Parts: sequence; C-alpha cells; structure tokens
Amino acid sequence: MRPNDVLSHPARVMDQAEREFFFDQGYAVKENVISPEWISKLNAGVARLVEKSRVLTASDGIFDLEPGHTADTPRLRRIAFMDELDEVFWDFAQDSNLPDMAADLMGPDVRFREVMLNIKWMGGGQEVKWHQDIPFYPMTNFSVAQFLVCLDDVGPEQGPLMVVPESHKGPLYDHYDDDDNWLGFIPDERLHDAKLDDAVELTGPAGTVTVHHCRALHASRANLSDRSRPVLIIGYAAADNRPYVAPAYRSKNYDALVRGKDARFAHHEPGDMRMPPDWSGGYTSIFDHQEKVDEGGLT
Repeated sequence: MRPNDVLSHPARVMDQAEREFFFDQGYAVKENVISPEWISKLNAGVARLVEKSRVLTASDGIFDLEPGHTADTPRLRRIAFMDELDEVFWDFAQDSNLPDMAADLMGPDVRFREVMLNIKWMGGGQEVKWHQDIPFYPMTNFSVAQFLVCLDDVGPEQGPLMVVPESHKGPLYDHYDDDDNWLGFIPDERLHDAKLDDAVELTGPAGTVTVHHCRALHASRANLSDRSRPVLIIGYAAADNRPYVAPAYRSKNYDALVRGKDARFAHHEPGDMRMPPDWSGGYTSIFDHQEKVDEGGLT
C-alpha cells in the first residue's frame, strides 16, 4: 500500500503528524505506547529465556551468544523465534496495540514476520555497522518494518539505534563486497555522501517503541555502559507485500494475519533489488555476519 493510501485510513495509535513524519524522515519514536503491565510480562519472559541459555556453550541458531558467555555470567547478543519459545511474546505480537501501530504505517491489513531480542549486554555489547534492512529480506514493496520495544530505559550511553533522516529516499546500497561475499553491512567507501553525521539516536524510557523505514540507513555503537539494553524487535509487513526469498526466521507463526484481511493482489515497487544469500538453511544474526567479516572469515 502506498503512503498516501496508508494515510487515508484513520490512525489507531499514532497521530497523523507522527505518521507523516515517518514517511518524510524514515523513522518514528513513540513513548509510553506499551503499558507497564506488558513490559513487566515481557521482561519476565526474557528472564526465563536467559536462564535457559546458561547451559549453552555455543550459538545454536536461536540463542546467539556473545564472546565470554558462561553459565555464571550469561552474555547474549540475540534470541530468535521468541514467539515459539514463550507464549507471552506471541500474545504480545498479536494482542497488544503494537500491530495497530504497524497498521498506522502499513495500512489496515498486517502480517506478522518475527519476534527476536537484541540485548546489547552491558560492558561491551557489540556494535552494529551501517546497513539497511530490506536487502536482508527483499519483498515486493517497502511496507515492512521492525518495531523496537524498549524493555528498559534506553539512553545515549547504551549504544541506541542511530538512523540517518531521509536516507530511505536515497539509494539501496549493496551489502556485498567487490568479490560478491555477503557482508551484512555497507562498506565505508560507499557511504561517503550518506550524511552519516546527521544521524539521530532513537532513545526513550521503557515502553517506548521506535520504528525505522526498511530502506533507512541505521547502525548502533557498542554498549560500554553498566546497563544492558534489551530491545524486543517485532517485524510486520503489509498483507500486500510478499517475500522474494525464504525468511531468516521462519517460525510457525510467520506470515500470520494479525490485523485486517488477506490481500487479493501484491503491490510491487518498481526498480531492481539484489537478492541476499539463501537463508533457508539457517541464520544466526547480523552480529555474527559482521563479526566474521571483522575476523576475516567472509561468508
């Protein structure tokens, strides 16, 4: 659904100015969207999963471990498939007001994609290099986004998400190197005119939701503070937006309709879009891909 068509539908969670800001600037921040009751339940679910991770000694496709992870001092980068691991996350993905917020930006018909958690553990939680989301999961149009739910207060010191305003109106960057190795980020030499100095940090208290356009340039610094930064990430797409490739995280709930009705037609954006690697055989995380490149082990 095109932006003007989306904006013609009544707002549910966001006001009209906030919706227009998203389409103009490529991101939005909405504080006090998620109730304290939901935040409490979600954090309890996270605690249960962190407890399960203590027995692991290596990443397994669900739990992505940071170097230094032990049973006594767990350090996680990401947990995937959370809608299958604990029912509270699937309940939240379909029964909270978050899919209504997605409908405000995608139109009334919304499908679920994934639920995962990026933790950014205290004292060195890994940076994420500049990238765009849509090259990881190309689809027929750009009505797809990841909604980041702050499970705790997020400030500048914790390495919050940084987005370059209006970068979603610019080019789709190649996330491969010159030898056709997938990088999972955009090499610095391709970003010389990307206005990275204009990037804004998306911060807020617990219960804040941030969302960025799938074409927006974004990154985050390492978390060197003494507080971890747990952020629940839930992906939604418009019902008329169909994937070209296998998703990285295909849970049993993938593609479930969470608002509205099925689309009779797919909406196609014009232009070319490079295909990513085949994720159907498994995927760890963007952290893992970028780390392998840093270590010289290209995928």
